[in-house]
Amino acid sequence: MTQRDPAMNPLRIGLAGYGNWAREAYVPALRADGRGAVVAAAAPSQATRQRIREELGSRVRIYPHFDAMLDAGGLDGVLMALPEAVHEPGLLAAIGSGIPFFHEPPVSHLRDRIAPVLEELLGAGQVQQADLELRFLPVVAAAAQRLAEGAIGEPQTARIRMNGNWNARPGAGLSLSHVLAPWYVDALDAMLGSHPQRVLVQDGRGTEGRMQAYALTQLDYGGVWGTFQANISSVQGPETWVEIQGRDGDLFADLFTGELRLRSRSLPEWRVDRVVSALRPFAGWPGLRECLSDFLDQLEGKPSSGVPAEDMARLHRLGLAAEESIDTLSWAPVRSMDELRRNLR
Repeated sequence: MTQRDPAMNPLRIGLAGYGNWAREAYVPALRADGRGAVVAAAAPSQATRQRIREELGSRVRIYPHFDAMLDAGGLDGVLMALPEAVHEPGLLAAIGSGIPFFHEPPVSHLRDRIAPVLEELLGAGQVQQADLELRFLPVVAAAAQRLAEGAIGEPQTARIRMNGNWNARPGAGLSLSHVLAPWYVDALDAMLGSHPQRVLVQDGRGTEGRMQAYALTQLDYGGVWGTFQANISSVQGPETWVEIQGRDGDLFADLFTGELRLRSRSLPEWRVDRVVSALRPFAGWPGLRECLSDFLDQLEGKPSSGVPAEDMARLHRLGLAAEESIDTLSWAPVRSMDELRRNLR
């Protein structure tokens, strides 16, 4: 197979949205990878389109609507950095176009639309990747390896804790646990090599709508008790770390610094097992560069880890269980897609 020269023939990338995340994360990560170039962009406001022209250059085709950019074609892939309120129409348009796409969770900002959009996502034929950057962190893989090797014995409890400082948005249709689970519970799942069977949300300080500033989500892994503790009104952030207790020791992983620490019955003092940092992050979030590069690998037909649509469906099904738990004030099962389909009829 003839090797493509990215300098002479880069992957043609379309950009949907040009807010801070696109400007400070997607575009720098794409440039750092070196295999793709933004050739088209879509934004609804004249001011944003002017900024695109000034910052990305006159050769970039600029459209007022995402659909128009998709219809024009000439793209190898699209990166979608859209507000949550338009995640669903953006996803459905991308799926309908057949063009490979990279997107952000959740798939919809409306609880009753999650399952129908997941159906479309599962049926999509093109390359697709959600920006689940935490699963691509080297320290997550290192922690999973040490657990599999029995470094702390059989895991008993596991907690992932995140602090952010962007505050809850009033009027949201989804809870904090639901919105953040695709990133944070996914990282815990990757370490444990397992998925929760049921969920209990201990609701935190609320705002108008379903969003919270704080939430404690208990996760039943069927033998391991998990916890996802989230605070988006922290005085400090972003930061995320994982603590896992085993029969014979403990593991601590800082997802932002890449530090992995262990202690055991024979060596009870904490010791640094290794430091495996991610590539230098853009916009403060490690793992995005690795996740985006994995998407580009798929566009080139190279081996990749990917984020299968089935994983996105599972994580959103967990989010729907979190919503049910909030409503019932009790444990809620993570329901299968078949159960969700039956409820749609």
